[in-house]
Amino acid sequence: SIVLFVFLIVILFFTLKETINWIEKKLFSNNPRFEIQNLIVSSSGDLSEDFIRKRLEISEGHNLFSKKISKISERLNGIPRIEKVLIERDLPNTLKIRIEERQPVARLTNKKLERFPNLIDRYGVVFFNPSVNYKLPTITGFDQDIRPGVKLSNRDIDFSTRIINLVASNINLNKYIEIDEINIKHSDYIKLILHNNAEVRIPRFTFEANLNKLATIIKIEDGQGRNIKSVDLTVDSIKVPVRYF
Repeated sequence: SIVLFVFLIVILFFTLKETINWIEKKLFSNNPRFEIQNLIVSSSGDLSEDFIRKRLEISEGHNLFSKKISKISERLNGIPRIEKVLIERDLPNTLKIRIEERQPVARLTNKKLERFPNLIDRYGVVFFNPSVNYKLPTITGFDQDIRPGVKLSNRDIDFSTRIINLVASNINLNKYIEIDEINIKHSDYIKLILHNNAEVRIPRFTFEANLNKLATIIKIEDGQGRNIKSVDLTVDSIKVPVRYF
């Protein structure tokens, strides 16, 4: 009796599941009323509509419910340059897909990628965008393998992106500090190379205070008409060592 009861429960569960699937198909995924007539694709960056459409595996003529939104989103999120995917069904026949692309904050090189550096965003995610032609700081001295789509868990990469973000967002800093390169190969300090070839040693702590100190030094020396060659902010002293060209 127990075995028979369990068997009947299984049969009932299976029948109920199949019935729900059949109803769902009739009402949604096999319903011609929900055939896609408008597929609207947009991106915040350089990814073309054709590029995105080829990876969707869904187009006009398909049913609006033939693929789960989570599956479409998962497929697009596998592209390293894409940070976020927003998908909306607008019944009865429109599918809207909005792509938010990663915004690069720096180029990243190692010995294998000196000529063709990858890019990283503010979160340390590596990606490649051959169409980026505007000026970005370059992070050098990184000796690990770099693969697009990977988020780097590295203290110095995090330190570098935080410096770049802070300088970019602070008007008192970006007025005087323009970073061309951040070299992270040294164990006891990080070296910044500025746009005028000035070299700055900065410790791996209290970097915000040190950047404000650097901006003040540059402001004073510019006012006196002197070109800075190097600044050593690792020295714990009231008077910071500064050399000139």
